[in-house]
Amino acid sequence: MKKQITNLAVIFGILLLVSACSKDDDNPVPNGGNDGNGGEKKEFSYLLALSLPTIDSYPFHILKDVEEGTADIDKSQEIPDLPYNVPVVGKDGFIYLNSAEKLTKYEVDENGILVDIGSVTNLGISGGPVFEFLDDTRLLISSGPRSTSDGVFSYQIINTKNMTEESNGTITLPVDPNSQAVPSAYIHKDGKIFVPYIHSDENFASYNRAPVAIFDATTFNYEKTIYTENAAGLGFSVVSSHGFAENGDLYIAACNTNYWASNETIPSGIVKIKAGESEFDNSYFFNLTEKFSGNHTGGFLYLGSNKALVQVFRGDLIQEYKDYQGGFVIEYHLIDLITKTTEKLNLPLLKYPRRAMELIGDGKVAIVGNTENDGNNIYIYDSATNSVSIGLKYEGTQQISTFMTFR
Repeated sequence: MKKQITNLAVIFGILLLVSACSKDDDNPVPNGGNDGNGGEKKEFSYLLALSLPTIDSYPFHILKDVEEGTADIDKSQEIPDLPYNVPVVGKDGFIYLNSAEKLTKYEVDENGILVDIGSVTNLGISGGPVFEFLDDTRLLISSGPRSTSDGVFSYQIINTKNMTEESNGTITLPVDPNSQAVPSAYIHKDGKIFVPYIHSDENFASYNRAPVAIFDATTFNYEKTIYTENAAGLGFSVVSSHGFAENGDLYIAACNTNYWASNETIPSGIVKIKAGESEFDNSYFFNLTEKFSGNHTGGFLYLGSNKALVQVFRGDLIQEYKDYQGGFVIEYHLIDLITKTTEKLNLPLLKYPRRAMELIGDGKVAIVGNTENDGNNIYIYDSATNSVSIGLKYEGTQQISTFMTFR
């Protein structure tokens, strides 16, 4: 395989790599054709980014099904002439990848091959672009440097229908002197853009309260910043870390682990901002570190009916920083946001937390499983039966580094 994509491993700690805060479409969309065996033919729906650092190869693989079967890296694809590709988001059958110079929209042909159908000059390369769709065709994105000492971040609004820049500008996140700001997400809520961000000292250790800056979603004028003392850092930009309940309440994960916010003196957990409001609900905090015997959490995926999945880092297995990403230290737990009960999923210890879980429809979640003894798999959690099974078994890669839907 010809090398075209550089290593998506740790660059500047957690700050550089794939992001994930996209909204999930929970309804599969078949194309109405036939697979030649009397069954319904499925559209291509899933992207896997693969990692083979020992041979410096980082291809993509497009798949129709991840709930069963096997796939092999021989059918994967590397993008020519774009040595730095970062998966951003998939939507309406298209895939958006960010490179050093441009954001590119791809469609998938009948053979499962990515085809470039348009691009726009971006703000630079960042392993964890922060983005949000403002509507079906307007993408707010910051793709450049992720950390600044003045709190100023550039953004673009891209018309994804014709891949043109509609507008651009800057937002300013409040920071103290000699400190750093790192945005975790753009969240569109009630006509506002909520921006949870890491506010840290010059050594990237977060302060003892976590901020969310709020901007008008039309003018991008700054309105205010709200703070919670229940978190050091809100959001986790390289995996889903927030979700809206059916009543419009917004839940955001507080990931205070040394992997991200670097302040484990405050427990990781879940905070809430009620529907129609722009202040924290101070009566609500779900202390997950207390539930998980002192361990801290990473990603958070809202499933519906007040249930969610969270990643838990096993602190007793972490000896150095690289273990957060390269060690088999990750568990998954089901949590109930109302009763505050938890249940560990029946999975082996996994490695690599980034872009590792996503809704795939029918109440099911795909969980990337890079295991120590059982290969590289996509595990399927079924909320209807509250069970986990092995779905796709992937052969030929050292690691699956991104899972993404795009239907």
